[in-house]
Amino acid sequence: MINIQRLNMDSSWWLRWGDTSILIDPWLLGSEVDGFSWLNEQWHATPAVALDKIPSYQFIIISQPYSDHCHAVTLQQLNAVPVYAVPPAYRRLKKELKSTELNILSNKELEWTNVGELRIARLTPKKLFDPIYHALLIVRNEEAILYAPHGFKLRSDQLNLLEGLTVKLLLTSFAYFKIPAIMGGLVNPGTEGAFALMKQVNPQNVLNTHDEDKRGKGLVLQLAKRLYPDMNKEASMNKSITALFDYREISLS
Repeated sequence: MINIQRLNMDSSWWLRWGDTSILIDPWLLGSEVDGFSWLNEQWHATPAVALDKIPSYQFIIISQPYSDHCHAVTLQQLNAVPVYAVPPAYRRLKKELKSTELNILSNKELEWTNVGELRIARLTPKKLFDPIYHALLIVRNEEAILYAPHGFKLRSDQLNLLEGLTVKLLLTSFAYFKIPAIMGGLVNPGTEGAFALMKQVNPQNVLNTHDEDKRGKGLVLQLAKRLYPDMNKEASMNKSITALFDYREISLS
């Protein structure tokens, strides 16, 4: 049984699977800034879950080095539990968090890291330059969760990791967000990308993530082409999709 709860309407989650409970990419306080506020600063359109309302957790997982996933202000206010971060986020947090037990998550791509009862591998696209958006494969026994907040297209070697596994849950974006190539290009691939990924991994359950139409300012939002999904419509057309618009905990068998 997977128990999961949104912590914001963007891409922060609480997850309990078996005896292990984790937070994924918690951004619960204030704004997120990429580089400089004149370039990009954003705020949640819907307030996040209050810190004292978060269910208990044993570990924190950080999947990307960008502030909407790797939010030092939030991390400083959370309970002192081990933090596992992908290498670029680890390097950033080493400078920003001085008293946190910080660990590298999957130092080599496709390498497993044990986090409680879970095994987690980092999947990385074949790109030479930033921005690079990772996906995480989370495994317990013979079942898997794929967390791909910016979408993902798996290569054959990455698909090999799924052999013999049932993908119980896919968390991915259905939003389309594109900025000029020099600034990052295609950030989120939209519904077309979400359904292509679903076809690759055949998940039993799907929840959308990283689809909040946030408030913000800066050059990025001025230049971005954005399209946000109608998840009620998507869920009505595909029974594996659950449209989750609130902060209730749900169970997935």
